[in-house]
Amino acid sequence: MARRFTQVALSLVLWVLPQVLWAESNLDYQNRGDRFEGVRPKPVSGYDIEVISVLADYHEPADRLPEQLRVGFYLPDQTPVHLTVREQDYRLYYWLDRVKPAREWQAKSINEFTWPTGAVLRQLDQTLNLYELGVLIRLGKDTPAENEGIAPAILYHAQPPEKISGYLFTMKTNGDARLSCKVFRGKEPAELMTQAFRRIPGGRPFTVRWDAGGAQEGQYSLVCNGYFLDTNQLLRQTVRFFHRPAAR
Repeated sequence: MARRFTQVALSLVLWVLPQVLWAESNLDYQNRGDRFEGVRPKPVSGYDIEVISVLADYHEPADRLPEQLRVGFYLPDQTPVHLTVREQDYRLYYWLDRVKPAREWQAKSINEFTWPTGAVLRQLDQTLNLYELGVLIRLGKDTPAENEGIAPAILYHAQPPEKISGYLFTMKTNGDARLSCKVFRGKEPAELMTQAFRRIPGGRPFTVRWDAGGAQEGQYSLVCNGYFLDTNQLLRQTVRFFHRPAAR
């Protein structure tokens, strides 16, 4: 009887183990045709301050993780687009990038990318709040820099908003820091908004929100200045973006 039980248990292990290994390998970050997507190790950031996500301040209701997600963005000029979707705070180690759109991204137009959640996200967490994800659309260069051109993204699953009334800029610093962030229109010297952070925990995301209600269409900049609390080393980050109130 004991021998038969051992044989059954061994057979069960030999059946389950390949299924688990297949599931894990299937979720690994890899080429999925029009994008690379999957679970990848947390990248080691050598940057003092890094932009994680720039999103329109819009939350579309969802009782559960939708079957597909969409990212929309306005491209003011024809330039290389580098789109990344990731968690704002690491838990599942989800990452999507190296997107190949069905057609070339169009300047002076709203562009969209859609992908299914069944391949990776729903297997990781079916109850995931889609706004735990961040989206970053770098224009031109694909690596972090002190001064970056970014296209704000709209993250949704069915209907985008009629208009964009605000933005969420999510960043992180490599150590505890103090920052002051301001929004400017074009080259105008007067700030439109100021948000101060007395103590930002290192390695954790923080978000600057700008209420853009009433702001005219045009070029804007978010400028953050500060320093690390332990060394007084200066920090600076500039995000240049084009505000277009109409979202469709």
